[in-house]
Amino acid sequence: MTRGGALLAAGCALCACGGVVASTGRYPGFGIDYGTAIQYDFSSLRVPTAGGSVTTNGYFDITNDLHFRFDPNNEIWLSTEISPVTSARPGQRRWLGGTGLNVADLHWYHQGEVDTWRVGKIDIPFGRAQTAAPGLYTSDFVAPYALGGMIGATYERRFSSDTLGTLAPSVSVYAVDTSVLSRAFLRPSAQARRSDGGAANTGKPNNVAAVLNWRAPAALPYLEVQVGFMANQKGDTNAANPTASNERLRTASVRYLIPIEPTTLLSPTLSARYVDLVPFVEYVRVSNENGVPGYDTHYLTTSLTVDTGRFAWGLTHTNRRISPVGTPTSNEYLTEASVVYHLTGLIDLGLSGGRSRQGGQTSNVAGVQIVLNGAF
Repeated sequence: MTRGGALLAAGCALCACGGVVASTGRYPGFGIDYGTAIQYDFSSLRVPTAGGSVTTNGYFDITNDLHFRFDPNNEIWLSTEISPVTSARPGQRRWLGGTGLNVADLHWYHQGEVDTWRVGKIDIPFGRAQTAAPGLYTSDFVAPYALGGMIGATYERRFSSDTLGTLAPSVSVYAVDTSVLSRAFLRPSAQARRSDGGAANTGKPNNVAAVLNWRAPAALPYLEVQVGFMANQKGDTNAANPTASNERLRTASVRYLIPIEPTTLLSPTLSARYVDLVPFVEYVRVSNENGVPGYDTHYLTTSLTVDTGRFAWGLTHTNRRISPVGTPTSNEYLTEASVVYHLTGLIDLGLSGGRSRQGGQTSNVAGVQIVLNGAF
């Protein structure tokens, strides 16, 4: 999923929570949160021995969250996304190519006064860089540890205190989706299979993630902390994957909002007199990434967001250190600067650009995005 898709999913989730409260009170009920992004990506790849190539890719990213509400606390949540399901080839100038429809989530969602749970096709709440770091491309770079579209269940319990703030431990059990929902519709595509191998592709919910979120203690009211551990069992082996190992992940992140002049009034915000700084740091250590024996990686994401009225300025850097057994350590990275202009309450204009190094190749990336969000 692109960074735009991740932002849209986060926005839809917020709208969903508010949608239940703002309903007419008639149940069962039905609601839709929608988002449409038009994005154009530019990538200039530099290959020392073969010159360079320029790739462009223009596409729509359309998300819909459908809520079938049974009462104020229970609903069936269906999320779909229409977006490219194949990557543009190096040097290709593509417009609206490779588009398909994916079922991102399909689950029963319960939100009580002190607990929340989901059962079905879900995203695993492990790691925050996909939604907390600004920019269009960071979400793809950290995708190896941000698991989405898993079959399983997650449960969260919230404990609140005037002094300690909110402590919210959660546990998830899951496996890779190999059902018909794993394929892309509207275009020829293959369904995921057990024989594909890979971490968590076990056919049963014997993979576990445990996460603790800590928010808003009295001494630091804008603090957000996450620590977590994930254990993914190895999948099947085959000719393409003759060996496999269990994958283990650990994460720790801190995010803090620093208001320069605290205010809750609308007029200072719209006139750009309201300013805040939001630093974010996340570290993730992965052992046997995707079940590959001895292929260990370390991700470090640092970002700073500056909100000034209708503008949100961002700078993000993610470093990925690769430490495979028997070969030298190498580093990959993505650095991007971004700006989002909130044109109205429903329309955002975004621009992002930076440099990436992956697989021994360095490229410059840039993208522009127009996003329309809404609900009914």
